Amino acid sequence: MRPKKSSLSGTPAERAFWTFLMVTLVAPFLAAFVIFLASMIAALVGRGPASLLALDRPGQLAWAAQKAVETYVWGALPAGLGGAVMAGIVYVRGTAHWLVAATLGAVPVSLMALMAGGMLQQHLSMIAFIGALAGIAMWAILRRARLLT
Repeated sequence: MRPKKSSLSGTPAERAFWTFLMVTLVAPFLAAFVIFLASMIAALVGRGPASLLALDRPGQLAWAAQKAVETYVWGALPAGLGGAVMAGIVYVRGTAHWLVAATLGAVPVSLMALMAGGMLQQHLSMIAFIGALAGIAMWAILRRARLLT
């Protein structure tokens, strides 16, 4: 008996569509999850912003959750841009290298942080690193879903 084909793999247009949807929705979630975990670990070890350390444990959890939601909302536009480019690559080539995925994760969030200015520019390297990690994680998810050949 032959194994069933993945329901997500199909025509190049279908695979590009699913790639766009998954990157646009899942990549900001991954970034928000990283921010939430980093905030909670920073609170547990006593490092981080004074606004976090001055709170009690429930307040620290609420602070970390608020930062995670802000990250998800803020990351939607760069993820949409990266997802559109990745969908185009998947449509044309059928696959993408992990380095392309990392670049498509880091460059749009870096551009967004540069345009936003202020405190985001001070943390540009960390923002780009988290974006690249989210891009690589998305690449692995897309390969596992058989959207990338």
